[in-house]
Parts: sequence; structure tokens; C-alpha cells
Amino acid sequence: MKRRPDYMENPDKYDVATEVLSSAINVLKATGFYEEEVLLLFKQISMKKPRSPVFLEPV
Repeated sequence: MKRRPDYMENPDKYDVATEVLSSAINVLKATGFYEEEVLLLFKQISMKKPRSPVFLEPV
């Protein structure tokens, strides 16, 4: 089997997180949220207790 490039073998978790969060921001903005609203949604998520479900309040 062909060997994968190093960046695929051991991806940097912060690089992955950056791409995921950037994509989420872009998707939310594409659906009509303003960037300030997106940041408020992320703030709600950041205040959630571990292992609890996500319920967002309208911003």
C-alpha cells in the first residue's frame, strides 16, 4: 500500500480545528448570519457544560 504524506499521517489537531471552524463560519455567513451573530453563537457554545447537548438561543 502506498504511504501517505506526513501531513496526512499525523495531522495537526489545531490545523484541523482551524479548518473546521473556518468552514463553519463561512457556511453560517452564507446562510445569512452576520459575522457578529456567528461569534455570538460560538460564544454560546463555549459556555456550554461538557457532555451536554447544544441548544442555541436566537441572537
